[in-house]
Amino acid sequence: MKRILLLLLALTMVLPCALAEETTTYAPIETWLNNKQPAPAPYAPNPDGYLPDNGGYADDSLSITVETHYWTDDIVQVENPGDGITTVLAVHVKLTDASQFRTALASPYPSKQIARVEQMAQRNNAVLAINGDFFNHHDSGIAYRNTRKMRFNANNLRELLIIDEQGDFHYLRPTSQKAWDAYIAGGGTVLHTFWFGPNLVLENGEPMTTFTNNENNGPWIKAQRLVIGQVGPLEYLILACEGPESTDYKDQGFTLGQMAKLAVTYGLDNAYNLDGGSSTTVVLNNTKINSLSNPKRREVGDCIYFATLIPSN
Repeated sequence: MKRILLLLLALTMVLPCALAEETTTYAPIETWLNNKQPAPAPYAPNPDGYLPDNGGYADDSLSITVETHYWTDDIVQVENPGDGITTVLAVHVKLTDASQFRTALASPYPSKQIARVEQMAQRNNAVLAINGDFFNHHDSGIAYRNTRKMRFNANNLRELLIIDEQGDFHYLRPTSQKAWDAYIAGGGTVLHTFWFGPNLVLENGEPMTTFTNNENNGPWIKAQRLVIGQVGPLEYLILACEGPESTDYKDQGFTLGQMAKLAVTYGLDNAYNLDGGSSTTVVLNNTKINSLSNPKRREVGDCIYFATLIPSN
């Protein structure tokens, strides 16, 4: 009996370690609160996790699927690309832990140095990366990255996206001191903030139709666009459309109104507009996979990226 008890005790000590090796929560967000920029994600992606033909990535901690769809000017989906049709990359991301939703800078703030998203992705062990809001290009707004406050200059010209420490999205419009204080007083936490916008879906689930030039995002211009929305706990959808700079086919690109309608068509009840135009970049496996026929490659100051929790060999 004593030998059996000792064996059972040994098993209870070994099994948790074995499970921990399969999925590890590294650098928990609580440790990010020391006002120090977190190091790059410690685990590089497993090359075997990438799906064929840039189709995404999968391991026990992370699921990414990439699909290409084609849309008319009236936001009607069609089967094939062609002149006057706009190509849209739809990227679905499912995480295990909020610490996998990370941001990176081209250079430590307040430097205005810029770099390609591919370079930032490789330096930070990103599985997938997209450009952010180019916050270091201007001086206004509230900027938090990886829980660290970079800048606090509330400005009501733009809508603020707050991503809390559970990975959930919250929106402040206008971005006022009063609205921020109310969010914090209500127990709100901050992992990242983005100050570009707007959220293209209204509270009633309808697409946004009224825009102004105050946000300096060319609302009525047909262009490359990039939006990110939350579809569930630790689950996100990224939509990146081509623009008129494409050369394989003459894509039209979308206005903000069309992008709002597209987001609702994809089932999003929130869709935050990030920096667009030739800044629109989606990187998988350290390679840009969107707008490949656009000869323009714009360097930017920051990116959003998603990382694995699985140690690789």
